[in-house]
Amino acid sequence: MNSKGCGDVSGPEVEVFETADGSKTLVDVERGVHYRSRHGAVQESRHVFVEGSGLIARAGTWRVLELGFGAAVNLVETVRAFRESDEAKRLVYHTVDWRPVGPEALAFHEGEGGALAREVAAKATKRSGEAVRALSEDGHVEVVLHAMAWDEVRLGEGEEVDAVYHDPFAKEVNPEAWTPACFAWSRSWAAPHARLATYSAATAVRQAMEEAGWKVWRAKGPGRKREMTVATLQDESVEPPGLKRWGQG
Repeated sequence: MNSKGCGDVSGPEVEVFETADGSKTLVDVERGVHYRSRHGAVQESRHVFVEGSGLIARAGTWRVLELGFGAAVNLVETVRAFRESDEAKRLVYHTVDWRPVGPEALAFHEGEGGALAREVAAKATKRSGEAVRALSEDGHVEVVLHAMAWDEVRLGEGEEVDAVYHDPFAKEVNPEAWTPACFAWSRSWAAPHARLATYSAATAVRQAMEEAGWKVWRAKGPGRKREMTVATLQDESVEPPGLKRWGQG
């Protein structure tokens, strides 16, 4: 099982791709798969994950579990949102990728988030199968890249996350990451108030979430995409407005 990537332990061959909103992502050359939406990499990342997970409304510590380090756009945008928040005090960002890209592929990212992404990517190339860490200069941001399959990841004892970014490649490319077993894995690390966000709106994906114990909600997608999916552990209405319980009209 893997997140974004398969094959040997070397990083995939990738190219930088400029999306419609001017932001950049990567393309897996071998498979022709884009790591983020071609219509807007940053737009999708902010809408689906940073905002869709409800993270930006939280005060204190932000704890994230991401499946699919990919082009590190989610990491960079989460660090940016954290620094823009008046209420957030610490960010702990766990990201899982069995075959992460090398640091040179992430040179297009500017600022603190980009530097942290390249640091963990560089460490992962030398320590495949391990969890590698990077800290911001002030110690308020900790990034942990788990360079292994998702079912091998273990967080700290008692550690629960506030947000799950479910962002592996699509089911056609990486079917194991869209199974009830995978959603049960992320649920096992989620705090009671946690929210999972993903770009997928497929019925089979939502059914897998429900089977794993998540409560599934429909939400407006980014840009041209009609819908995305949000999941919670509590069966009650959640913000932002516009979320509708899946299967209930």
